[in-house]
Amino acid sequence: MQVCMEVNVRSWLWLVLLLVPLAIGLAWGACFDAGAYVTLRYARDLAAGRGLLPQVIEGQALLRSPLYALALWLLAELGVPLPLAGLILSALGWGATAAAIYAAGRAMGRPAAALVAAALAACSPALVAVLGTEAPWAAALGWVGIGAGAKGQWRVQSGALALMLLVHFDWVTLALTALLLTARWAERRRFPLQAALLLAIGALGWELLALGRIVAPYSPLYLGLTGWARAARRLLHESELYWFFLPPLVLGLLALGRKAVWAGLLWVGIALLSGGAAAEAMMFTLGLFLAGWGVGQLVELLAARSLFRLRRVELMMGVMFVVGLPLGAAQTSSLWQRYQFRPLARRELEREAGDWLRVHSEPAATLFGSERVGYLAERASIPWDGGGGGEGELAKLLVTLTQDSPDYVVSCETIGWHYVRRTGWFRSGYEPLQEFDSAYDVTSPLTIWGRRASVFDELERRPLDARLPGGVNLIGCQYWPEHIQPGESVRVTLFLQATRPVTESFRPIVQMSVPQDAGDWMHWRQVDLDGDCSVPLAWWQAGQVVADRFVVQTAPDTPVGAYRLDVSMLAPDGETFLPIYRGGDASPLDRALLGYVAVPWEGEMGAAQPVDTSFGDRIRLLSFEVVDSLSPGAEFDVTLYWEARQPPEDDYIVFVHLLDADGQLAASHDGPPMGGRYPTSAWLPGDVVPDTHHLVLDPDVPAGAYRLQAGMYAWPSLERLPIGDDKGVGVVVLQTLRVFRNLPENGVFWPIFPR
Repeated sequence: MQVCMEVNVRSWLWLVLLLVPLAIGLAWGACFDAGAYVTLRYARDLAAGRGLLPQVIEGQALLRSPLYALALWLLAELGVPLPLAGLILSALGWGATAAAIYAAGRAMGRPAAALVAAALAACSPALVAVLGTEAPWAAALGWVGIGAGAKGQWRVQSGALALMLLVHFDWVTLALTALLLTARWAERRRFPLQAALLLAIGALGWELLALGRIVAPYSPLYLGLTGWARAARRLLHESELYWFFLPPLVLGLLALGRKAVWAGLLWVGIALLSGGAAAEAMMFTLGLFLAGWGVGQLVELLAARSLFRLRRVELMMGVMFVVGLPLGAAQTSSLWQRYQFRPLARRELEREAGDWLRVHSEPAATLFGSERVGYLAERASIPWDGGGGGEGELAKLLVTLTQDSPDYVVSCETIGWHYVRRTGWFRSGYEPLQEFDSAYDVTSPLTIWGRRASVFDELERRPLDARLPGGVNLIGCQYWPEHIQPGESVRVTLFLQATRPVTESFRPIVQMSVPQDAGDWMHWRQVDLDGDCSVPLAWWQAGQVVADRFVVQTAPDTPVGAYRLDVSMLAPDGETFLPIYRGGDASPLDRALLGYVAVPWEGEMGAAQPVDTSFGDRIRLLSFEVVDSLSPGAEFDVTLYWEARQPPEDDYIVFVHLLDADGQLAASHDGPPMGGRYPTSAWLPGDVVPDTHHLVLDPDVPAGAYRLQAGMYAWPSLERLPIGDDKGVGVVVLQTLRVFRNLPENGVFWPIFPR
């Protein structure tokens, strides 16, 4: 009879442990953190017939719990809405965690500790942080494995651990599985070969699936103590009664065996490095279990010393009441405060944004914003809520965005979003489309930005190899357009790669100027970002590529010519330019050439005489203009009209020579096209370059016929470009000019002799 009553009481206790979290979850509502919507999205795709492994975009959050997604899909098939299914399933998982903690404590021979720990777990504020996720079930199965190991039920333990890995696969669950298998090995003196092989196969299989972007890869391990410290401060801010957890927690830790303490510390270290919802849930339940264990240890100490004349049951109930009351009050205070400050206004704004995107965007559109907006909009999304994150995470995020920009961005008013909106990638690529505001949300307004159509989407990156001080390399650029009209702007993107974490700021200066030795003209105005390089220093990580964009505005009186597009790096003092090294060259430069931008000539060649002669296979001389008569000492111009058939690889020098009958120079001029304002390396196919050369005849030159010829040669080799395919000829005769000592009185000129 007593046994039946005990079993009956225990069954009612388990039922209460299951129903309390469910009641808390239903009262809280489907107000989930972002991580819950990843699995909900996969479950929705499965219900829609798109399979469990749909196509994903770069940067999109991947599935971490196939089994949990299947469970959600089954509930959806029964007609339960997916958010409600996630709420119920996760709340029941937390109840199962509380029940598993109770069972594990009883298996270890500490029923008082088990009851306190289970009661604290059932009403823990950690529940609301993991609602909608698989983390409660991962914690529950972990505690089932611990309890089964305490009882020596090895097959049950193996099954629980296998299910735990299917529910949530990451470093935390892998470490717990490995530690429990090691404990089994030490207990039985026999290595659990089958379980270890299954664990190794599962880990390898998951890694292969992660390489194929089918499931989420292992989370990178980093010591994110800031996040854990923030969570602890939040609890103490909600209730200072949490300090009462410290004595029983320490007492419970001291009561454990040395091996258990070292194993627990090892797992806690991995959990601290891993982070995530499952790690937080398991860490919290471990703390509650230790606190309950400490209460049980306190009961044992008081009973052993007979300090109170109470029966053991009365003593246990008294200690549980005295110690458990402030602990329960602390958790109740946290739950109430979190309930009062649920981000309902933010959720409503995200719902409105999701509805707007679902109506006004294409089904294949991608967006950058919170996971919940992507889920509600039913669009593939790169998730980010604008909050904190590791520096490496932010750097990788920026790389993803600049390489494959999403169609829409949904931003809010946070510091993280402020930095993103300041980047050149964002300012040049997006425009606001819709705004949703609420007086009850401090992060409003929620703004939807649409991507501007840009020619940059079709441009290839021009490779560069320039080294900057401070561990940054300039590895490429894009600019557009290559031809402009005076007053138009040029848009430039620089691709910068950090070779190590960057600690000093710098400011790229992009400018247009005439080539060297072509005068002192410089008409440009850079329109870039405020202050230093738009990417915060904390985002620069070794190996990451960052795109920074600029606009160079030209002046309305910009003359015809090709202009250097250069980049210089300004030091933090705003006055000193940092040295730039090209390739393996050890000589520093004050600027690096990105390319040329041309203001093309659009005049007419009506009076010009046709020539139509090719120089090599890249340049053609179309025609020329010259005066009809000359006298000794005269100054005259020869205008050559060049055209590029293909982009020339080098800068060539043009020569124009006037020779007498003996082949002696009477006048000449050598120089780059347009006096250096339009170098041949800047010519593009179809460009017509009017190149004027000024010649002066000697006053003592005799009258007679003179041969005018022109050509090109490379500097400094002086090797002439051949005419067509003839490798031995590098000059074209334009015409024969007649030099008169005195012009005829009737004003009739001698005819120009044809060439």
